[in-house]
Amino acid sequence: MSPAVKNEALPPIPLTVLIENAQKYQGETVILGGYIVAVENRADHTRIEAVQAPLGIGQKPKSKDLSHGRLVLIFKGFIDPEVYTKDRQITVGGKVSGSSASDTKSAYPYLRLDVQDIHLWPVEQPYREPYWYDDYYDPFYYPWGWRHHYWHHHHW
Repeated sequence: MSPAVKNEALPPIPLTVLIENAQKYQGETVILGGYIVAVENRADHTRIEAVQAPLGIGQKPKSKDLSHGRLVLIFKGFIDPEVYTKDRQITVGGKVSGSSASDTKSAYPYLRLDVQDIHLWPVEQPYREPYWYDDYYDPFYYPWGWRHHYWHHHHW
């Protein structure tokens, strides 16, 4: 998050409180995070929907199992849906502009933000053992591997 957004942002407030009191917090800057559900480019802005998740270390979203609702994020400009793909983690700073509290048709609770700053977290690569580890145990890697040795001495 940019220093300006960090300085403006309120201390962390539970999403449920923000949703229920969106009018009270209207125009206030908050920092929230979650997992992208959908990205929709419109004529003059991009609408991002995300499953909210509490922020952990370094303001990175924690598990979506801990979610208290959705985030509807309005970003002035283009966001590439090929980059901002489903389930990518984001942290956003933005001004509260509404919520599901005044939307009787909404199927789930959400908070709407006008985005000032957005951070897309890199995709975590699954950990793999170093390649030599596999080769070392591959009996075909060494022609004198254990199979040959075992067969030679223990054949009955």
